[in-house]
Amino acid sequence: MSDCDIRLEEVADGATVDAGMAAVATESVIALRFRIQAEPDCLDALRHARRSLLREEATRGLDPGEPSLENAMFSPGEITWEILPEQRARCLEKLEELVSRARRARESPAWFSDTQTRRKTRM
Repeated sequence: MSDCDIRLEEVADGATVDAGMAAVATESVIALRFRIQAEPDCLDALRHARRSLLREEATRGLDPGEPSLENAMFSPGEITWEILPEQRARCLEKLEELVSRARRARESPAWFSDTQTRRKTRM
């Protein structure tokens, strides 16, 4: 069992995006973009942690103005999240929690044995 090295590198800081239709009063949003650097097992742990955080948001609900991780777009190599400027700090906290949970999950004995089981069933 080895450490799970997950890195999120911010690639664009606060690019402004138009959030609404031309006929509707719009608010500016910023696009947070992060490049994901991780091994495949660590990416699986990141997906698992994301699902866990989404379940928590659905269960407890969101505080007024709290950004939802559901609005972040994930690909194997990048995370893009369009948010209001005042939500930036909270989004960064959520991403830190995401990475922290992924590392803890990947380093737990249960994760390791489950990964070995999945590999055996693929063969």
